Amino acid sequence: MQLRAGLRAKTDFPVLTLVGQARCEGRAVEVSPSGIVVEQREGSATFGSPLLVRVELSLPERLRPLRTLARPIWSAGKRFAFKFVGASDADRLSLAEHLDLQVLRGLELK
Repeated sequence: MQLRAGLRAKTDFPVLTLVGQARCEGRAVEVSPSGIVVEQREGSATFGSPLLVRVELSLPERLRPLRTLARPIWSAGKRFAFKFVGASDADRLSLAEHLDLQVLRGLELK
């Protein structure tokens, strides 16, 4: 049995980050049970350095977006990393299931 704590995988699904009225559209490029790396879409709104952002993850396995709060960790160019801080147990399970599927597809990052 693998521990999920350090598990990360490549991924690709739409992500919307919201800070106040600012909406930033992008695509998830890496995911783990505790966070995500998002590549911002060209021309999407930008935001300063908020303490928390609302994040909507459109996982391919779910009919509705998964909504959670996240804390920005780092940014580099158009890529932003977020740590999840407000995900419910059910949402964390959905993330873990998505991550498991990505690992089965051979997209795990070492």
